[in-house]
Amino acid sequence: MLAAAMDEFSRRPYAEVTVGDIARGAGVSQGLLAHHFENKHGAYAAVLRETRRNLGTLPDTRPDLPPGARLRAYWEGHFAYLAAHPDLALNLVLPHSGTPEAAAEFDAARRDGIRDMCLVLALDPDHPAVALALRAFGAGIDRLTADWLRAGQPFTVPVLVEAAVQLLAGALRAAPRINPAARVDEAVDRLEVRPPPASAARRSRR
Repeated sequence: MLAAAMDEFSRRPYAEVTVGDIARGAGVSQGLLAHHFENKHGAYAAVLRETRRNLGTLPDTRPDLPPGARLRAYWEGHFAYLAAHPDLALNLVLPHSGTPEAAAEFDAARRDGIRDMCLVLALDPDHPAVALALRAFGAGIDRLTADWLRAGQPFTVPVLVEAAVQLLAGALRAAPRINPAARVDEAVDRLEVRPPPASAARRSRR
């Protein structure tokens, strides 16, 4: 039933989905669905919780790895899940999708994600310049991911992961421009930012 609800809410706006749609998709009666979820809102809330759980969290990702590798491992799983569920990503997870409730759920997830990144990179999440830079990073990576999905995933998840690392490094380097007291050099070093391959660099100069 949860899978059927997730499928319905991924493909259509909340207002267009009925309890009957979910019940038919699950092959159960509306009464059984109501017993489990109470109503459509209950099913929707369960979908939001399950989606957030499936996206994973940084604290649960490979604490044995150094910071740069740990962030890459987390993003690998995160983006791979979105790639496997593009309708869900575009209609529930990414900005301007779903309902205000969905937006609030995933805004909270983004705030938690920023604090988790700060802990891994030994940054102060309450420093105004750092917080501003990381919010800009979050907006940028959401837009990049949405455009990537809408374009049919024209490059691989590992490429998207490295793009995320580069975007994060660039956002962090902007923080001292906002406030010179923001110390980010060590955090950028922990990211282990890698230069693009020589072939890619040659193509970019053409």
